[in-house]
Amino acid sequence: MSDDRERGSKLEFDPPNSSAPRPEDRETVRPRAAQSEERGEGLPPRGEPRRSAHATATSDSNKPMILSILYLTSLIVGLTGLVAFILALIWKSEPGADWEASHYEYHIMTFLLWLGMTVLSVILIFTIIGALIGIPLLILAYVWVLVRAIMSLVRASNREPMPNPSTLLA
Repeated sequence: MSDDRERGSKLEFDPPNSSAPRPEDRETVRPRAAQSEERGEGLPPRGEPRRSAHATATSDSNKPMILSILYLTSLIVGLTGLVAFILALIWKSEPGADWEASHYEYHIMTFLLWLGMTVLSVILIFTIIGALIGIPLLILAYVWVLVRAIMSLVRASNREPMPNPSTLLA
């Protein structure tokens, strides 16, 4: 090997020039439109927007999970509980998975009982003797909604139905 260096000759193995591949080694790259046409996906008709992969992924959202999050935020904001109730009524009439129907009934029941307990506790708070009952009842209503929303959130994340959606207990 030292003889090769002294003579300044090339080594027996020279790597090929990597900047210009031979024609037979080149891969054919197809444009994306051609690949989508092969799969049977065409471009949308004129005037219609193109749908991205992100848009189709969000259409399969977990609606009962959204309702549970709205109930949890309603403990701070207040109005999102009403939004969750209205959405549960709307989404209950739409076709969906079997496990979702039990969640919608559960959320509707949660809102109606929460509203009833809150109205009763506020009325009791304004009476002198009822304040002793009204304040603990209001705190109990908030804790009750918190527990029910978390239970629904856990089951909705696993896409499981609620075992007894019309129960008063958690």
